[in-house]
Amino acid sequence: MQRFDRWYRGLALAAGVVATAILVASAGASGARSGGSAATCKPYGTLSYGIAGAGITALDPNTIAAAAQWPLNSLVYEGLTTYDQDGNAVPDLATRWKHSADDKTWWFFLRRDVHYQDGRPFTSADVVQNILRVLDPKVPSQARGNIKDIQSVRAINKYEVRFRLGSPSSILPDQLFLVRMSDLTHPDQLNTVGLGTGPYMVSKFEPNQSLILVPSTHYSGPKSQCFAQIAFLREPDPTSMVTDFTAGKLGMAFNVPISAVPQVNSDKNAYIIQPKAISSLDAWEVDTTSPPFSNPQVRQGLSFAIDRDAMVKVALQGQGVPAIGNSLINEKNPFYNGQLKGYPFDLDKAKALFQHAGLAPGTTFTYWTQANARPEWLTMGEILQQDLQKIGYNLNIVQSDPSTWLAKFFPNPKQFPGLIVANFLSLQPNPVLGMSFASSNKCECNWNNKAYDALYFKALGATDNVTLKKYVNAMQGMFSAAAPVLPIADATNIVAVQKGVQGVWQDPRGNVHMENAYFANAKGSAK
Repeated sequence: MQRFDRWYRGLALAAGVVATAILVASAGASGARSGGSAATCKPYGTLSYGIAGAGITALDPNTIAAAAQWPLNSLVYEGLTTYDQDGNAVPDLATRWKHSADDKTWWFFLRRDVHYQDGRPFTSADVVQNILRVLDPKVPSQARGNIKDIQSVRAINKYEVRFRLGSPSSILPDQLFLVRMSDLTHPDQLNTVGLGTGPYMVSKFEPNQSLILVPSTHYSGPKSQCFAQIAFLREPDPTSMVTDFTAGKLGMAFNVPISAVPQVNSDKNAYIIQPKAISSLDAWEVDTTSPPFSNPQVRQGLSFAIDRDAMVKVALQGQGVPAIGNSLINEKNPFYNGQLKGYPFDLDKAKALFQHAGLAPGTTFTYWTQANARPEWLTMGEILQQDLQKIGYNLNIVQSDPSTWLAKFFPNPKQFPGLIVANFLSLQPNPVLGMSFASSNKCECNWNNKAYDALYFKALGATDNVTLKKYVNAMQGMFSAAAPVLPIADATNIVAVQKGVQGVWQDPRGNVHMENAYFANAKGSAK
């Protein structure tokens, strides 16, 4: 059913551009084993996974707000579909699917051997419950933006689910990827207990400190259970995390500071993983419903004030591609709109737009970033601060702990007037779903545009690449002109892995997969 495999093979070329400076120790070290099952290896040892500045704060897979939490969505949870390493939607809890001739009705057929980690069988009723929960506007789930056109979901029998859509969609398997199938028997425990159908289950959880996973005794699926424990640990700051990693205290380190990449690359016992293609980016979000950023001219002026080339060179140390076109799609993506005029660095244009919008010289913006995590964001803010001063405007930089940073603007709709929020966007590789981040009620930027939504729904129903490109190009043009989000650079999370840990991989969204990882030298482990 994949109609976008040809474009994605072209997109894979982008990885070589973005990750030029990120060296992988060996091809075999970064690739997951194909196939495998829970019985492939005997659980052995503890894999320690460090996260700088914050630990995992919550376990609900459908209200995920931080990339550090994402590995749980393939270790503890599963969905109807998942992505393979080439970015194609493939079966997970579903074995297959079919659709009507008009692409408005879809049927998904489920695996029959699935149990939650407490032993309860997983059935189509659980699919219906999880879909309806994500569709509930009271639930702060970004996955809702992907499936908001589902008009009804029905359990035909225990292992068949039918979806009816308001408009045609040729990519519903991709749209359903973000929805994970958690156990909703006790919804009040979603953030603390974490019951899913994946190969691992929660053993101990101290929010924002540590999370211990162990193999699920009720798992019988195709993924491996090669670790006796997986420990997600909060590290005080990026420096401490790198120190513990190089000392061998951590098997993996998430979001390694860019300044430490040469050190990791020179370590004969470590490597850095990279995706085959990249659909993630560093970006700044503003509140389009509150002054001054409710005025599109202010947003445009800010985009012209961003020296993206300098930020990639200095803050990212060359490990990224400047997003000059102000699109959510990578410039190497075959669906990128090459006609975008974009926002080349131009302080004179920035000043003129600010003044035309009535923004007086001396106005102070606030740049909101994390403390003790993602130091590159601080450097980006400092570059903007210096450039704004050249045209008579000020920038106040505020560093907050990750939970405080997140609570300021998430979940939407939440107003944060005057703030420029540094963020990392894990976007899906499908170009329609990548651009869907800016559709109504999905982006933290609070940009709701009916014309943009109409293009999105037309793009979902496109069955050929010519028609699809027309709609995606139009979406990019509208997005770039309105500038509700300010893309800085196409880049990925930098994740360091000890060479003794193999089978780890990273998807185009910058998220880490360990569901088939293993210790290469573990007795009884498959190699």
